[in-house]
Amino acid sequence: MDNNKNMKNIMLKILVLEDSFLDMELIRELLTDAGYTLDLTHVVNEAEFTEKLSQNCYDIILSDFNLPGFDAFGALEISKKFCPEVPFICVSGSIGEDTAIELLKLGTVDYVLKDRPERLPFAVKRALEEAKEKAEHQKAEERIKLLDRAIEASTISVCITDVEGKIIYVNPFFCSLSGYSQDEMLGKTTRFLHSGLLPEKFYEEIWATVLSGKDWEGETQNKKKNGDLFWAKTYISPIINEQGNISHFVRIKEDITERKKMMEDLVIAKEKAEENDKLKTAFINNISHEIRTPLNGILGFGHFLADEKLSPDKRKEYYKIVRESGNRLMNTVTDYMDMAMIVTGTMRANKKEFAIKPLFEEIIEDIKPLQTGKNIRFVTEIPKEHADLIIKSDSKFIRKIFNILLSNAYKFTKNGIIVSGYRILSENIEFFVQDTGSGISPEKLDLIFDIFTQEETSDTRGYEGSGLGLTIAKGLVNLLGGILTVVSEKGKGSTFTCSIPLDGSGIKTSPLTARKLNRATGSNKPLVLIVEDDDLNLLYMKSVLGIIGCDSIQAINGAEAVEICKHNSDISIVLMDIRMPVMNGVEATKLIREFKPELPIIATTAYALSGDEHRLLETGITDYLAKPINKEKLIEILRKYN
Repeated sequence: MDNNKNMKNIMLKILVLEDSFLDMELIRELLTDAGYTLDLTHVVNEAEFTEKLSQNCYDIILSDFNLPGFDAFGALEISKKFCPEVPFICVSGSIGEDTAIELLKLGTVDYVLKDRPERLPFAVKRALEEAKEKAEHQKAEERIKLLDRAIEASTISVCITDVEGKIIYVNPFFCSLSGYSQDEMLGKTTRFLHSGLLPEKFYEEIWATVLSGKDWEGETQNKKKNGDLFWAKTYISPIINEQGNISHFVRIKEDITERKKMMEDLVIAKEKAEENDKLKTAFINNISHEIRTPLNGILGFGHFLADEKLSPDKRKEYYKIVRESGNRLMNTVTDYMDMAMIVTGTMRANKKEFAIKPLFEEIIEDIKPLQTGKNIRFVTEIPKEHADLIIKSDSKFIRKIFNILLSNAYKFTKNGIIVSGYRILSENIEFFVQDTGSGISPEKLDLIFDIFTQEETSDTRGYEGSGLGLTIAKGLVNLLGGILTVVSEKGKGSTFTCSIPLDGSGIKTSPLTARKLNRATGSNKPLVLIVEDDDLNLLYMKSVLGIIGCDSIQAINGAEAVEICKHNSDISIVLMDIRMPVMNGVEATKLIREFKPELPIIATTAYALSGDEHRLLETGITDYLAKPINKEKLIEILRKYN
């Protein structure tokens, strides 16, 4: 009765292979009485049996042993083919012991003799339970195989140790990550993977946590077989056995070296961005200061110059202040424009042959005013064997680079010595400027060529200037295909070295060539055509021309200049503004070149950017003067072409 209660309401889908109708009904009655709800299918021969198994699923199969042309052995083979997991029970009137044993060996789960039919419900019950247990066991095995396959193929390293920390299993990725083979690790404690950079207390806290039965999670630094260090996100879990004791530890590690490095880089980038914001703010403040300060000198002392009661000495002093302020403002604006062109990639070098020594001497001559009021000894080093060297490069760029380096040397040197010169090294010419000034601190040495970067950016810094000088110098050197480097020690001075390719240079200059490079000194009274639409600029240039005894006539646009040149053969030089109404200076020059190809035409423009000279010379312009036009430079160029 108890067994029947346990079986009650159990739905049983059963296939019965039996050629006796009475025996089949007996089977139905026995199982129904046992409490099963039956979904019974009855077949009597091999064909029906095969058809039903191929089309349906059953919980259990019951088969008579002897059938017409068929027996239980054949039925067992068919059932194993279609549903090997379904229990197969042989129900027979008489079966020998040897036959029964053979059936059991082949896969029959039980046999019931028809003269003892009361065993059938118990045989069915046991067969179903064994089938269920077998199915669960099989599922567990499949799950274990699946997990094992997942662990073996995982890109997360897995390590299992005993309670003493000795390794008993590692997956392939653990081997790949650490560089050790499985055989090299089995039996060892995980201590051999320690980087040695984490404190011992760190590992003591890990062991205290996991030995208490708790999971531990954190970041560990380990060492690979080749000595490389790596960071891992590590999870350690204790395995508790049936007795409640810890039997093993499972360690899971995820390589986070690249992620950690990326996060560190992001932190550095954030700090650098914040630093750049501070530098940009300081830089913008400096722009305002460097523009407003000279403007104050120009406007303020220019107002004083208009005072008729001003003494000659004061007038001379104030004029000097106005001129210096104007030059400072002009240099500041030029620096900002040069920097913009370097950053946007629109600046180009104009390489041509020139004698280096005269250029170097001119640069040194121009820089001499910086020595005033300072106890500085200036030394030049020009190699005698290369005194007549002609190189192929951009002389304007080299002049600007030298001016920046020399200005910096004087700016940051209160007393001592400045050494400047050049030397030939293999295929390069190397310029250098060495000073005994304040020097640069090591942490700023790699940053001084960066835009928006100066060693001192505070409101109390003691030096004037845009702060772009070294950035511009490096940009110009790069355009020449060279390298600008610095060696410096705080408090002892700096050495800037600029190495530029010779590009096949090395021609010795002849005496005649050398004379042509010197400044001309003609003093005839030429007729100069001033092509200028601004009255103040016209008045200024006419005044300068009057100083050196030149006559002048005026054209207010390019079209008028072309007509004047056609009908006046006495014009010996043209001062041509570039931006004018009706016809600009470039178009006018092209037309004049058609009938006067040798006439010197000097461009004068307020749109003066580094590289403009090269572009203008390609259009037929003879030479170039940037506004505001310096009186001495205007006189020099007029004498040069007359």
